[in-house]
Amino acid sequence: MRILCHAQHLSGVGHFVRMRAIARGLSPAHEVYLVVGGRPVPGQRRPDEPEVVGLPALFRADGRLSAAGGPSSVPELLEERARTLARAVERIRPQIVLIEHYPFSKWELEPEMAATIEAARRSSAGVRIVCSLRDIVRKTRYEDAAPDVYEARVLSLLRESFDAVLVHADPAFTRLEEHFSRAEDLPLPVHYTGFVVEPPGPAAGLASPEPYAVLSCGGGTRSPAFLLSSVEAFRRLSEEGALGSMRLLVFPSPFTGAGEAEALRAATRAGPFELRSFSPDFASWLAGSALSISRAGYNTCSQILHVGARSVLVPDPDMSDQGPRATRLAELGLATVVEGRPPRPEDIAAAITTALARSPARPELDLDGVAATRAILEKLGAGDTPGGPR
Repeated sequence: MRILCHAQHLSGVGHFVRMRAIARGLSPAHEVYLVVGGRPVPGQRRPDEPEVVGLPALFRADGRLSAAGGPSSVPELLEERARTLARAVERIRPQIVLIEHYPFSKWELEPEMAATIEAARRSSAGVRIVCSLRDIVRKTRYEDAAPDVYEARVLSLLRESFDAVLVHADPAFTRLEEHFSRAEDLPLPVHYTGFVVEPPGPAAGLASPEPYAVLSCGGGTRSPAFLLSSVEAFRRLSEEGALGSMRLLVFPSPFTGAGEAEALRAATRAGPFELRSFSPDFASWLAGSALSISRAGYNTCSQILHVGARSVLVPDPDMSDQGPRATRLAELGLATVVEGRPPRPEDIAAAITTALARSPARPELDLDGVAATRAILEKLGAGDTPGGPR
């Protein structure tokens, strides 16, 4: 089966990382193509890597769509991307097109989404167009519409162009209707896959003789104050003797600016710290850690659930999904949550103490989302209607 996977990361890297994990999981059995149209994400190529359809890169800068040529180049770039995608689809003739998060967000990219869907319908009889969603789906600040107008437009676009919706979550954790009030009006089937988790790779060379914690902010670009507050909290606890010989491994965003990077280097120059680069080995470091301190993005939280790490979550208040996700994990006893803009070091220190006092938890949640996604898409491609909760 030929499958085209489209994901676009604009601010962080979460949308792309999740779709890449799905595409890799599909690749051993199917002919898979992954659309790549954002800033480069550090990573390692693997034998199961899908074929890439490259687009001129788009990203957000100061809340606006931008590109290498600046915001003024975006309209022309959107037209070029739409043409490139239409040509690629006509060449590939996919039987499944999996589109990440549109039309629930990414309205700015509608020209290329429409071109992709139209080309797929022309080139492949019976093609299935499928919407791929994370666990928590809320209107973001970039969809400039009142809530009722927003939901009506989402329903209309789904009715016109899509055949199914996949929600990459366990319905015992959260359901679509908790975040999208007109979920019962959806004109197409909804399937829950469980959480998408890319398991850690081999931990060769990553062993540490002493206990350590990890501090990360995923691919976000708005986290220097969070990282600096967390470093200060860890320093205070270490100087009080509350952490023994534990060290803190700090993983900043791959998109950290020069000034922010220098501030972080200065803060971690002395003390029990190791400043590292954004790394494809992060999941392996997380698996061996005594504690994780992080934002509450989907991929990081999924990895935390997978390895059963003790966790302090500091949700990014600018991201619509992170607060509800962190709150739900705290309700299940799977995380200690700190709020604040920026968070105070004393609050993070208290949360670290609380989290370390807990036993690592193994959640009773479905974390096999890659395999379930593959099974659902195979049934859709064969013309079947997959079962499961709506």
